Amino acid sequence: MANINFAKNNVAQVKIDKIVHKILIIDDDQSIHDISNIAIKGMNFRDFHIEILSAYSAKEAKEILRNESDIALALVDVVMETPEAGLDLVNYIRNTLENKLIRLIIRTGQANDFPQMQVIQQYDINDFKEKTELTLERLYTTIRSSIKQYEQLIELNNKYEATYKQMTTNQLTKLPNRIKLIEDFSKQSHQTLILIDIIGFSIINDTHGYDVGDFVLTEVAGFLASMYSKRFHVYHLNNDLFALVTTNEYLEDLVKIVEEIKEDIAKLNIITNNFNNTIETTIGVAYQTEDDVLKKAELALKEARNSGKNQIKYYSNDLKIIQQISNTNHWAPIIKDAFENGEFIAYAQPIYNIKEERIEKYELLVRLEHQGTIYSPFQFLDAANHSGNLYNIFKFMFKEGCRLAASTGYCYSINISDCEFHHLDLVDFIRATIEEHSVNPKLLSLEILEYNAITHSDEIKEMIMQIDALGIEFVIDDFGVQCSNFAQTEFLPITTLKIDGSFIKNINESRSSQIITKTIQTFAKEKGLKLVAEFVCDEKVYNKIKELGIEYAQGYYLGKPVNSLELK
Repeated sequence: MANINFAKNNVAQVKIDKIVHKILIIDDDQSIHDISNIAIKGMNFRDFHIEILSAYSAKEAKEILRNESDIALALVDVVMETPEAGLDLVNYIRNTLENKLIRLIIRTGQANDFPQMQVIQQYDINDFKEKTELTLERLYTTIRSSIKQYEQLIELNNKYEATYKQMTTNQLTKLPNRIKLIEDFSKQSHQTLILIDIIGFSIINDTHGYDVGDFVLTEVAGFLASMYSKRFHVYHLNNDLFALVTTNEYLEDLVKIVEEIKEDIAKLNIITNNFNNTIETTIGVAYQTEDDVLKKAELALKEARNSGKNQIKYYSNDLKIIQQISNTNHWAPIIKDAFENGEFIAYAQPIYNIKEERIEKYELLVRLEHQGTIYSPFQFLDAANHSGNLYNIFKFMFKEGCRLAASTGYCYSINISDCEFHHLDLVDFIRATIEEHSVNPKLLSLEILEYNAITHSDEIKEMIMQIDALGIEFVIDDFGVQCSNFAQTEFLPITTLKIDGSFIKNINESRSSQIITKTIQTFAKEKGLKLVAEFVCDEKVYNKIKELGIEYAQGYYLGKPVNSLELK
C-alpha cells in the first residue's frame, strides 16, 4: 500500500495556516493510482493541502478507514475483489462505520454495468464518474468541491457537537445532566440508578449565598466523580440532585454499596469562606430495572424524603408513594365526575355543649356518592389534594355552610387546610359567598387542619386576619399533634381548640392522655379559649371529659354525621 504525501515534497512552500485534507484512492489498478497521484500532485489548492492515501482492495480500504477517521474524500472503484466490492464498501462506510461526513465518489470503468441513476438512488454516494470522463480539470473541480462540502459538514458537525454538549452538560459542575441521563437510558437496560439529594441545600444558598452554594455543588460533583467513576456513571441532574448509574449490567451487594456511599458523602467536609460543614443526603434507588428507571428512582427518593432526613429507599411496588399515585389515579376521575354531576354531599355532626346539655353547632363533613355508595373523606381526600381538587371541595362545603346557616339559623364549622390559604382569591370568595346567601358570618367558623405550620407564612396570617374581620371564627383542629403548637394561638385570632381524638378516645384509661388533655385545658382557660373534645365514642369517655371540666364534646356517642338535608 502506497502512502503518498505531496505536501512534504516542497516543505518551504507549505504555509502553516493551511489545513491538510486526506484523499483515499481505492482501486485495484496500479496505473490508476499512478495517474491520480501525478495529476493531484500538480494541482494547487489555495485553501488546503492534500495528503493521498492508497488502497488496492475494499478489504485494504476498510482497514485504512477504521484507523483514519478524518478522510475527507474517497474515490472508489466498483469492481475489485468482487463485481460489487466498491458498492459494498460504501454501505460499510455509511452504515457500519456510521461515517456520514466523508465524501464518496464512485469512479468506474464499467459504467454500463452500473447505471448511474440506479447507483445514486440505492447507495449513499455524492457523485458517480466514469474514469474516462475525469479529465484533469474535472478531477480538480471534483476534489475541490468535495473538500469544501466536507469542510462545511465538519463545521456544522462541530457546531452541533458544541450545542449538544452544552445541552447535555451541567454548566456548573461539567457533569452530564438529566437530558444525557435520559438519552443514555434509552440505549440500555437492566441498570441501577441511585439518586442523591442534598438535604437543606436551599438553606445553604439563603444563609451563605449562591457562590457558596455553587462551591458546595462543585465539591460534591468532584467527590462523586473521583470516588465512584469506575463503577458508576456520574450525573448532575439539577440543583441539588445527583445520580449514579452502574457501568455494568449487574451490581452485587447494592444495599452495602449505597450505605457506604452515604457514609462517604457524610464524611466530606466542605470549607470555603464562612462555610465549614459536612452535608446530609437523602437517597432513592431503582435496582436493575428494565424500564422507567428514572421515574422509579424518583418515586423511591420522594418516599425517602417523606420518611424524614437521611433516609434511603429502594423502589418496590409496595412503596407508599406508589400506593398514593394509584389512589390518586383511581379517585381523580371520580372526583371530577362528582363535581359535574353534583355527587358531593355535606354531612353534619353535632358539637355538644356539655354544661347546657344542648347542641352548640354542627361540623360539616364532606361525603362523595359514587354508584350508589357513600364514601368518607379519608378514602378520597388525599387524592383530591394531589389532583388539585381540595380547594374546589372547600368551596363546595363553604357554600353549603352558608346556605344551611342562612336557612336554619344554626352555627356551622367548615374544615380548611393550609392548602386553601395558598389560593389568592380565598378571601374574596368567602366574602362573596357570605353576601350571596345573606348569612350572618358569626354563624360560621373555619377549622384549620394543620398539615404545615401556617404561622410560618406572613401571607397566610394576613388572610386569616382579613377573614376574621368579616366575623368568622377560627378553630384549631387536631390540637396537640402534627404542626399544632401553643404559639399558633399567640399570632392567630383563634377562639376554639379541638383536642385531637387520639388523646380522647381512651382518656378514661390512659393517664398520659389525661395529663396532656389537662395541660391543654389549663392553657385554653388561661387564654380564654373554648375547648372541644373529639372522638367521644362511649359513655365512659364522655363522663371522663365531663369530670375534667371540658366544655364541648363531639363524637359518635353524642351524634353520628347525618346528611345535612335532614337538619330542620
